[in-house]
Amino acid sequence: MSVLQILGSCSKKVATNTIKSNEREVDIDEKVLSVFQQRAVPLVSDYLHKREEPLRIEVLKGSITDSVEQLRNVDVVIGLEIIEHLHADVLEKVPENIFGFVQPKLAIFSTPNSEFNILFDSLLKNGFRHFDHKFEWSRAEFRAWTDNICRRYPNYSVALLGLGNPPDDRKDVGFATQMALFARNDLIKKPLTTDLKGQSLPLSDVKYKEIYTVDFPYYKDERAQDEKIWCEAQYFINRYRHATIYFNVERRIYQLPWLPLMDFARKENVSQEELLDILRNHNIKVEGDFIIIPEYDDDENGLYNELNDLSLELNNEYNDCGNEDDASRAFNIENANDDSEECWD
Repeated sequence: MSVLQILGSCSKKVATNTIKSNEREVDIDEKVLSVFQQRAVPLVSDYLHKREEPLRIEVLKGSITDSVEQLRNVDVVIGLEIIEHLHADVLEKVPENIFGFVQPKLAIFSTPNSEFNILFDSLLKNGFRHFDHKFEWSRAEFRAWTDNICRRYPNYSVALLGLGNPPDDRKDVGFATQMALFARNDLIKKPLTTDLKGQSLPLSDVKYKEIYTVDFPYYKDERAQDEKIWCEAQYFINRYRHATIYFNVERRIYQLPWLPLMDFARKENVSQEELLDILRNHNIKVEGDFIIIPEYDDDENGLYNELNDLSLELNNEYNDCGNEDDASRAFNIENANDDSEECWD
């Protein structure tokens, strides 16, 4: 999945762990991008708990109106609190680039709701919430903008949402922020009105400047398919092999249902028969819908007896706490505290 975020400010991005992603963060202000590029750096947790799929984040300098090569094959465009910062001539070109050239599956735009402003104690001298705002739209004005986009680009449908609830007695002013979700019709199982030829349009003469690029760490599972299934089966068996709900008292065996393993097997495109073959090839007995595990396992008892023998051996050697020299040598304690009342077994 390829995501384009048009930045009003630089923030840490979070991408779905199980989707291969390429995120492009774009802003016109190179200084701001350079200062805040560290927010795209992987965290320590990203190395401790690696992603399941690759993720690349690119911080780019460029204009929202430029049809550049880096915008080909973008699936999602996100422009949160950005359009109100644009001059009228720039804003007019935005739909042409986003919906005419990029043609993403999903585009999200948000902007302040000016009707909500009466609930603020004070606004700036320009009458807006931010010194750089060029306008702040009412709900009707925002709807007019979104409806015009859908008329110009009929392959898109729009839904309007809100963020920031008003007080119960002022529901009339709407939400603090208004948001538009533009979905390409094929994403919501509606027919496309025209062919998707947008990215065949001429490119701009400019190119986005790369400020910072980083590839996040991810774990690439190179095990063979059978090995993955067998490892999952071992985990399942070891986890539930002594659960009393699966114990058959009359036969003195554990009967574990193997069907839950099918959820994992399906993800690996493994059929039911292939799963059962893998179990049988590892000497796992299967009867009907159950994996059969004996009440006592020979290998397990052997390990248990070995541990018991070792424990007895250690106890016999060090159980006399009164023998100070032997205890000190056994535990390598040369300067033990004479006042200690602990008795080491």
